[in-house]
Amino acid sequence: MVRIISGYFKGQLLKTNHNPNLRPTSDRVKESLFSILGDIENLRVVDLFAGCGNLGLEAISRGAKSCIMVEKNIRQIKLIQENVRKLELAGDVKILKMDVLRFLSDPPEADLVLVDPPYKFKYFDELFDLFVQQFSGVKIALEAGKELKIPDRISEYIQSHRIIGETSLTIMKV
Repeated sequence: MVRIISGYFKGQLLKTNHNPNLRPTSDRVKESLFSILGDIENLRVVDLFAGCGNLGLEAISRGAKSCIMVEKNIRQIKLIQENVRKLELAGDVKILKMDVLRFLSDPPEADLVLVDPPYKFKYFDELFDLFVQQFSGVKIALEAGKELKIPDRISEYIQSHRIIGETSLTIMKV
């Protein structure tokens, strides 16, 4: 069960599917993430690897101004669309069907980027390089498997790093 844990839509259940390759962010990790981030009122958010929209919709519930959700899987996009319709947020959320690395080659302005790639994602080096190249003064929250090694060239941007169960949660400002 995936639900929004705080804000305007607190308690609302989000529709997910039973794809074994997907693992929506747990309430415990979400609570830690948004506690570290603090006030996100009126921020422009980008949710990469959006899945069912869990993180982006949590951000909207907590006062973010808008959210662009990037997801390449059409089944997941349909779930996001259903969840956005259910919460009546069509005006606040834009859903893009595309590969994240392609999206990051020319991203829109943002204040906060939420990143939750599959734990077996193979392109973290490219992802880190694009963060540094494409964003300036932007906070990036990365959820990954606890075994993820952050490259030394990125360590200067890290503001917070925590391991929560099997999850690594890293907050960066590039």
